Amino acid sequence: MEALANLAHELRSPVQAILGYLDILRGEMSEALGDRHKQIFERMNANAHDLAQTVENVLDFSVADAMAEATDEEEIHLHDLIGDLAPALEAANDAKGLEIRFDLEGAPKIFRSRRRPIISILINLAVNAIKFTDRGIVTIAIRRAGSTQLGAAIELEVRDTGPGIKAELVEQAFEPCVQLSSSSIRRHRGMGLGLAVVQRNVEALGAKILVKAALPQGSAFVVIVPIAEPVTENLHQIHS
Repeated sequence: MEALANLAHELRSPVQAILGYLDILRGEMSEALGDRHKQIFERMNANAHDLAQTVENVLDFSVADAMAEATDEEEIHLHDLIGDLAPALEAANDAKGLEIRFDLEGAPKIFRSRRRPIISILINLAVNAIKFTDRGIVTIAIRRAGSTQLGAAIELEVRDTGPGIKAELVEQAFEPCVQLSSSSIRRHRGMGLGLAVVQRNVEALGAKILVKAALPQGSAFVVIVPIAEPVTENLHQIHS
């Protein structure tokens, strides 16, 4: 696992550099390029993001296995969190053209938790939903959790209008390097690490995950994450 983590670390910097240069080129040359060359750039961007997410998943999986993930909490601003998700989701959705909805009405604007695991959970669930949905909508919802044994908490929900997942296959889906069918292997690339990384991050956060498989259409993954109130709010309460 240490060798795998080292490999992911070595790959991470050049992949991020490729993404950065692609972003610059797409911005500077967008007006000068014809439709065909724009499509080439978009496909390059989508594949580079796909590679970047694979590298991140390998790193997250190997680091979590070594129990080396940092445990420091920080203030997370909702606006910044959504901004961190956007590039990966846009790249994954480039060829699909699905409607990506954000339901943030019940979300706290600022909360304290561990940023990296939360971003990893949301990106992996959303990219998975996009990958397995041929038409329709992928909805990402963040809201304060209702009654919970975890105390103050938020719900991260990703819902899609894809074919859904059979209830008997839910547990298997979270195993590392698992594809649920031979047809999935042919149609969809990937190492099968996404949901395994989600499971490890859920455990690292002391969170809970629920899978709603028996829906009229698609499936929904709900992660309930314990949070702390932001320091600024606590200071305001003390002084008041």
